[in-house]
Amino acid sequence: MGDQQEEGGLTMNNLLSEVQNTLDKFKLEDEGPPGDYYSPYANLEKAAVLQEARCFHDPTAVRENPRKCCTVIAQLLHLTNTGQYLNSGEATEVFFGVTKLFMSDDASLRRMVYLFIKDVAETCDPDDVIIVTSSLTKDMTCDVDLYRANALRVLARIVDAAMLGAIE
Repeated sequence: MGDQQEEGGLTMNNLLSEVQNTLDKFKLEDEGPPGDYYSPYANLEKAAVLQEARCFHDPTAVRENPRKCCTVIAQLLHLTNTGQYLNSGEATEVFFGVTKLFMSDDASLRRMVYLFIKDVAETCDPDDVIIVTSSLTKDMTCDVDLYRANALRVLARIVDAAMLGAIE
């Protein structure tokens, strides 16, 4: 069965070969023990990523290339999770850019938006965070389960007692 042709014209051996070739592209040549792989986010510069994050403000770029926006959010999350935190001004600027991504209907991009808001809301000014709650409450009443569930999770994470009265 492993060598039989499948509908797409790939055999199991061809598929395994393709996966191995992809892994080999990220394998480190001379450094580290065997089996170490290169991270595509290893040499990120915070300033360059923040510059790329300006694409969030361009509605046509978001509509035409949501995958690029997902990549930029992933890079921002990688920076914050590796100790290169955004200062309050940077976090607020990027936070407002990310809130504009709620206009996109792309499911992957929307998931990344929810992850980013959960992660960065703590470093933003609480007065700025309250602005995103209207989009989240709108998503809570949406028919799409993915949006509803993630909006509830994010709201539970970012809302505190002081904000609760303002949301209602």
